[in-house]
Amino acid sequence: MSFSANIKEELSKLSNLTNKEALKLEFFGYLISTNTTVIKNKIKYSTENLYNINRFNKLLTNLNIDYQIDIQGKVYTISLKKQNF
Repeated sequence: MSFSANIKEELSKLSNLTNKEALKLEFFGYLISTNTTVIKNKIKYSTENLYNINRFNKLLTNLNIDYQIDIQGKVYTISLKKQNF
């Protein structure tokens, strides 16, 4: 497994979900990645990495942000509306 795959796996297993400020910063990190697109009032984060999608799912759940997960083949996409946060 590659170094980045190992890091993604380690991050997905973190259970430090109580510090809301840290969660927001990690959430913004996902938003500024190259995997994120913004179309009108929707934000989409896509990845083939299951660990990434699991971690992003945990962040959104703990920040009480409504989202939808779509799976097409090996690509996972989380969609959310910009006005949710």
